[in-house]
Amino acid sequence: MASPADSPVHNITTKAQFDELVKTTPYVALQAHASWCGPCKAISPIFNKQAKENTSEKFAFAKFDTDDVPDLAFELGIRSIPAFFFFENGDKDSDLMGAVPPKLTAAIGGYAEKAKGGAEEKPAEEKPAEEKPAEENTLKTDENF
Repeated sequence: MASPADSPVHNITTKAQFDELVKTTPYVALQAHASWCGPCKAISPIFNKQAKENTSEKFAFAKFDTDDVPDLAFELGIRSIPAFFFFENGDKDSDLMGAVPPKLTAAIGGYAEKAKGGAEEKPAEEKPAEEKPAEENTLKTDENF
Protein backbone atom coordinates (compact mmCIF):
# COMPACT_ATOMS: atom_id res chain seq x y z
CA MET A 1 0.00 0.00 0.00
CA ALA A 2 1.37 3.43 -0.95
CA SER A 3 2.14 5.88 1.81
CA PRO A 4 0.36 9.26 1.83
CA ALA A 5 3.63 10.87 0.66
CA ASP A 6 3.41 8.75 -2.53
CA SER A 7 -0.14 9.85 -3.24
CA PRO A 8 -0.76 12.18 -6.19
CA VAL A 9 -3.59 13.78 -4.18
CA HIS A 10 -2.63 16.86 -2.16
CA ASN A 11 -4.06 16.81 1.36
CA ILE A 12 -5.25 20.38 1.96
CA THR A 13 -5.09 21.44 5.60
CA THR A 14 -5.49 25.24 5.24
CA LYS A 15 -7.35 27.58 2.92
CA ALA A 16 -4.05 29.34 2.14
CA GLN A 17 -2.55 26.02 0.97
CA PHE A 18 -5.52 25.50 -1.33
CA ASP A 19 -5.37 29.09 -2.66
CA GLU A 20 -1.69 28.59 -3.56
CA LEU A 21 -2.39 25.32 -5.39
CA VAL A 22 -5.20 26.87 -7.45
CA LYS A 23 -3.04 29.91 -8.21
CA THR A 24 -0.09 27.84 -9.45
CA THR A 25 -1.85 24.98 -11.30
CA PRO A 26 -4.06 25.55 -14.38
CA TYR A 27 -6.49 22.71 -13.57
CA VAL A 28 -7.40 21.43 -10.10
CA ALA A 29 -9.87 18.73 -9.05
CA LEU A 30 -10.86 19.09 -5.38
CA GLN A 31 -12.69 16.55 -3.22
CA ALA A 32 -14.52 17.75 -0.10
CA HIS A 33 -15.02 14.93 2.40
CA ALA A 34 -15.23 14.10 6.12
CA SER A 35 -13.77 11.25 8.11
CA TRP A 36 -17.23 10.13 9.27
CA CYS A 37 -18.83 10.15 5.78
CA GLY A 38 -19.52 6.66 4.36
CA PRO A 39 -20.17 7.75 0.74
CA CYS A 40 -16.96 9.83 0.89
CA LYS A 41 -14.99 6.73 1.87
CA ALA A 42 -16.65 4.74 -0.92
CA ILE A 43 -15.84 7.25 -3.70
CA SER A 44 -12.31 8.17 -2.53
CA PRO A 45 -10.59 5.16 -4.17
CA ILE A 46 -12.07 6.19 -7.53
CA PHE A 47 -10.87 9.79 -7.07
CA ASN A 48 -7.42 8.52 -6.04
CA LYS A 49 -7.23 6.16 -9.04
CA GLN A 50 -8.16 8.99 -11.40
CA ALA A 51 -5.51 11.18 -9.76
CA LYS A 52 -2.88 8.50 -10.28
CA GLU A 53 -3.81 8.21 -13.96
CA ASN A 54 -4.28 11.92 -14.77
CA THR A 55 -2.04 14.07 -12.55
CA SER A 56 0.32 16.28 -14.56
CA GLU A 57 2.10 19.61 -14.26
CA LYS A 58 -1.12 21.25 -15.46
CA PHE A 59 -3.67 19.12 -13.57
CA ALA A 60 -3.54 18.64 -9.79
CA PHE A 61 -5.78 16.67 -7.47
CA ALA A 62 -6.52 17.71 -3.89
CA LYS A 63 -8.84 16.79 -1.05
CA PHE A 64 -9.80 18.34 2.25
CA ASP A 65 -11.81 17.40 5.30
CA THR A 66 -14.67 19.88 5.72
CA ASP A 67 -14.39 19.58 9.51
CA ASP A 68 -10.68 20.51 9.45
CA VAL A 69 -10.87 23.40 6.94
CA PRO A 70 -14.32 24.94 7.59
CA ASP A 71 -13.42 28.30 6.01
CA LEU A 72 -12.82 26.61 2.65
CA ALA A 73 -16.04 24.59 3.00
CA PHE A 74 -17.91 27.83 3.71
CA GLU A 75 -16.31 29.64 0.76
CA LEU A 76 -17.32 26.82 -1.58
CA GLY A 77 -20.87 26.77 -0.20
CA ILE A 78 -20.79 23.08 0.64
CA ARG A 79 -24.11 21.76 1.92
CA SER A 80 -23.51 18.02 1.43
CA ILE A 81 -20.56 15.70 0.90
CA PRO A 82 -18.89 14.23 -0.93
CA ALA A 83 -18.55 17.21 -3.24
CA PHE A 84 -16.12 17.70 -6.10
CA PHE A 85 -15.01 21.04 -7.53
CA PHE A 86 -13.09 21.70 -10.71
CA PHE A 87 -10.97 24.82 -11.08
CA GLU A 88 -9.62 26.24 -14.31
CA ASN A 89 -7.02 29.03 -14.27
CA GLY A 90 -7.82 29.92 -10.65
CA ASP A 91 -11.61 30.06 -11.01
CA LYS A 92 -14.22 27.49 -10.00
CA ASP A 93 -15.42 26.10 -13.32
CA SER A 94 -17.85 23.35 -12.26
CA ASP A 95 -18.86 21.08 -9.41
CA LEU A 96 -20.33 17.66 -8.84
CA MET A 97 -22.29 16.70 -5.74
CA GLY A 98 -22.57 13.17 -4.41
CA ALA A 99 -20.85 9.84 -4.91
CA VAL A 100 -21.63 9.10 -8.57
CA PRO A 101 -18.62 7.26 -10.05
CA PRO A 102 -19.55 7.54 -13.78
CA LYS A 103 -20.08 11.30 -13.55
CA LEU A 104 -16.88 11.81 -11.55
CA THR A 105 -14.82 9.75 -14.01
CA ALA A 106 -16.31 11.63 -16.98
CA ALA A 107 -15.67 15.04 -15.40
CA ILE A 108 -12.06 14.20 -14.53
CA GLY A 109 -11.49 12.76 -18.00
CA GLY A 110 -12.73 15.98 -19.57
CA TYR A 111 -10.45 18.16 -17.47
CA ALA A 112 -7.51 15.82 -18.14
CA GLU A 113 -8.10 16.35 -21.88
CA LYS A 114 -8.26 20.11 -21.40
CA ALA A 115 -5.02 20.00 -19.42
CA LYS A 116 -3.40 18.17 -22.35
CA GLY A 117 -4.68 20.86 -24.71
CA GLY A 118 -7.73 18.94 -25.92
CA ALA A 119 -11.47 19.45 -25.34
CA GLU A 120 -12.89 22.94 -24.91
CA GLU A 121 -16.37 22.23 -23.56
CA LYS A 122 -17.11 21.59 -19.89
CA PRO A 123 -16.74 17.87 -19.11
CA ALA A 124 -19.52 17.80 -16.49
CA GLU A 125 -22.02 18.37 -19.29
CA GLU A 126 -20.89 15.37 -21.33
CA LYS A 127 -23.37 12.50 -21.57
CA PRO A 128 -22.26 8.87 -21.72
CA ALA A 129 -23.21 6.97 -24.88
CA GLU A 130 -25.82 4.96 -22.99
CA GLU A 131 -27.21 6.39 -19.75
CA LYS A 132 -27.90 3.81 -17.06
CA PRO A 133 -31.03 4.13 -14.90
CA ALA A 134 -30.52 6.55 -12.01
CA GLU A 135 -30.49 3.78 -9.41
CA GLU A 136 -27.49 2.14 -11.14
CA ASN A 137 -25.56 5.44 -11.06
CA THR A 138 -26.18 6.00 -7.35
CA LEU A 139 -23.83 4.78 -4.67
CA LYS A 140 -25.76 2.58 -2.26
CA THR A 141 -25.82 3.81 1.35
CA ASP A 142 -27.86 2.93 4.43
CA GLU A 143 -30.30 5.73 3.52
CA ASN A 144 -31.07 4.58 -0.04
CA PHE A 145 -30.31 0.86 -0.04
